[in-house]
Amino acid sequence: MPYDPAKDPWYAQVTPSVGLGRSGAVVTPSDDDDLARYARLRIFVPADAEDAQISVLPVDQADDAPLILSLPVGQVSILEYLVRRVLATGTTEGLEIHTVA
Repeated sequence: MPYDPAKDPWYAQVTPSVGLGRSGAVVTPSDDDDLARYARLRIFVPADAEDAQISVLPVDQADDAPLILSLPVGQVSILEYLVRRVLATGTTEGLEIHTVA
């Protein structure tokens, strides 16, 4: 899907997209559906996971070119990408994924 400025909370703002989040929501990975609003992600990987990764589409990434990132086990990660979709394919099951907006 093409970039949609209506989903971008930082579109046309001078304020950078870094800093503390003002809202958040649980993310269910989907191979077909974009997030309702583009957001950074907070991901928790449980300590009992053997290894973990997440597959995402940053806002300017083509649908057929996901970014697959390794995640540290037992820790929280904040992705420094503005993400439009979290894909089920390529994302480890059991992660706690939240938007940070």
